[in-house]
Amino acid sequence: MKKPLLLLFFLITAITVLRAQTYNEKAAEIQKLVWGAAGPEFSIKDVPAKYANESAVILAQSYTFQRTSNLKVKFMIITAGVANRVTKVSTLHERVKINDKSALERYSTLEYQKKLDKSQSFLIAKMNDVHNTYIGAKIIKPNGQESTVNTSEEVLLKNTGKDQKGKLAVSGLQVGDILDYYICNNDLSENSMEDSYKKNDQIYTLADEYPIINYSLYFQFNDKTSVYYIAANGAPQLEESTLPNNDHVFKMSARDLPKYQSQKWVSVYRQYPYIEISSAAKSKMMTYNNPAARAGGLTANKELFQKFFSEVDNPIDDTPKERMKDYFDSKKNLKAAPLDSSMKILYDAWKLHVFGNYGKDDLEDLSMLNYRKAKGTIATINISRILTDMDIAHEVLLVSSRDNSALNNVYNFSDLDALIRISNGSKPLYMCFDDALTHFNEIPAKFQGEKAISMVPKRKSSTKYIFDEMDTTIPVISADKNNITEQLNVSLLADMQKIKVQRLVKQTGYMRHADQKNLLSAMDIDNGLMELVNGHPLAKRLSRNPDTKKSADAFLGGMGKSPVELRKSFMEEAKGQFDQEPLQISDYKVLNPAIENNKPVFEYTSTVVLNNLVKKAGNNYIIDAGKLTGSFMQLDEKDRKRTIDVYMPAARSFKYTLNITIPQGYKVKGVEELNTKKANKTGLFSSAATVNGSVLNITVNRVYNNNFEKAADWPLVSELIDAGFAFNNQKILLEK
Repeated sequence: MKKPLLLLFFLITAITVLRAQTYNEKAAEIQKLVWGAAGPEFSIKDVPAKYANESAVILAQSYTFQRTSNLKVKFMIITAGVANRVTKVSTLHERVKINDKSALERYSTLEYQKKLDKSQSFLIAKMNDVHNTYIGAKIIKPNGQESTVNTSEEVLLKNTGKDQKGKLAVSGLQVGDILDYYICNNDLSENSMEDSYKKNDQIYTLADEYPIINYSLYFQFNDKTSVYYIAANGAPQLEESTLPNNDHVFKMSARDLPKYQSQKWVSVYRQYPYIEISSAAKSKMMTYNNPAARAGGLTANKELFQKFFSEVDNPIDDTPKERMKDYFDSKKNLKAAPLDSSMKILYDAWKLHVFGNYGKDDLEDLSMLNYRKAKGTIATINISRILTDMDIAHEVLLVSSRDNSALNNVYNFSDLDALIRISNGSKPLYMCFDDALTHFNEIPAKFQGEKAISMVPKRKSSTKYIFDEMDTTIPVISADKNNITEQLNVSLLADMQKIKVQRLVKQTGYMRHADQKNLLSAMDIDNGLMELVNGHPLAKRLSRNPDTKKSADAFLGGMGKSPVELRKSFMEEAKGQFDQEPLQISDYKVLNPAIENNKPVFEYTSTVVLNNLVKKAGNNYIIDAGKLTGSFMQLDEKDRKRTIDVYMPAARSFKYTLNITIPQGYKVKGVEELNTKKANKTGLFSSAATVNGSVLNITVNRVYNNNFEKAADWPLVSELIDAGFAFNNQKILLEK
């Protein structure tokens, strides 16, 4: 039996090879199809007068997607299995008029994943997982002359046989030309793990960097595919139809789509219309096979979230609770502890349990340990069940991040997040399961001010919880709680050309997180988490974990920062603050890591030497005093008009205190120009300067009162930004 089977295998393989097209043959065929079947909008050459001053204008943009799902028998040596064979062909076709050098630079090259083969072989069977990309480009000159770009002149940025990444220079493209190009992706997969709604999720925002005159979407699926989509923020519903072969088509077209009005403080999935669509092979297990469920993303995912409370399907992890009991040593001590104290220990025990455990994959890049995130929904469910068992009154708040879609536009389960609000009189306590540096009773900025669904869980049995529901809003933390305070002692070096700055920086709330993750080592954070709850030392935790037992030494040796790494981290921080790399840095260290909310202020210090801030003017010197507080934002003229609301990262405040030593034999001029104040309902910018003996004292305050502003109040926000930028350019004169 073995010989005929092998002969059949080789025969099938030979036929497949004979029938297969080469890459170049396939590329030529696709080029004919794309440009030959293009609609009349892809022959447009003229730009409407209202777009004459735009950097570029997209005359036409189309996206087509075709998917076929089929069950296919895969023969092994002694058995056979069924694989879900999925083919997907997607094509982006765009025709754009280039009006200036900025757009020319943007479109002068095309980068793409040319080939990627992740197929796997099992004896005589092969599970295909292949990706190929085909591109084409042609240039239309103002006189109508067309020239096709030679795609064989591409450069392979990566070429490992099964993984090729290409880059094509669009040679000959000039300002005034029209570029007509396409990128066509062909995918063949028999890997069922890659075929899910989440893996196939696609989002199309109906706005672009440039205005679009003609826009279209076209999706085609065979009848063995289940499709789910939403049209959000006013996007039109897709037009649905069925072809004679029972393929399902979803399409839309639109004209005069706007460009993004501003890239500053925008939440794209809250403020622009978009269509989100996904597909998977039909199955009785799929939630969304019923077309009626297409509008029920939030409802379906909320119900799924509630089902995860089942203790049978999803057993409770009592580790944080047991660690809390160990911390208090006895039931009597635990019972006597104030609610905020016991809940803090439970929360900190959860942090150590999640972020104090490591896997062998973490060894690939230990520098990323500080940036790990928890799965907020899963953590919330587990801690909520522990609180229910302890009879602690609380609510589960189901929310969508400000960086994501609005709650009513939730699509996938991963769009949802959750947190816990514990009843505590007039001052509720919050548990937010985000990262290792989030404090007990700290609400991450991405949730502040967001609408949420409040659910009070009640346990009926190990498999059933019921919930009382209501709508609620998560509070916004005030600007003074998200603060940076910086004290700078400034002096000129002997050559009078360089400035020495001794810094003491204190950060709270949202404003501390970025520098904490950069300046602390993974070992610093682990030690801090361990100390919060008297946890086991890292070496013991590593040795108890089968996944890390053999690599414990590598973790212990690599999780700290070497002197070189620590210096590099502080150099990066200083470069980010002063917009230049310091000539020297010294005396740098973290004074308070702020890993717990009882010591919430992250503090660090450093001394830097800066260049390019002093200019000699005869016997005198001019100092860029305003730049000592760091670089402030400047608004471009295009950003001054705004019709969309302002999503600030957080309500926040800054205070800088500069003490500039005046060199002996000099007096300072220009002090009066450093005094300014601009205040309105959106915030404040002020600076005040005085000379006290041989020291010039400058105090700068910058406040944004809210994390959200209406578009109508953008001019008020702009006033503060302009005042800050004006101060940034202020100089003082040291006169001999």
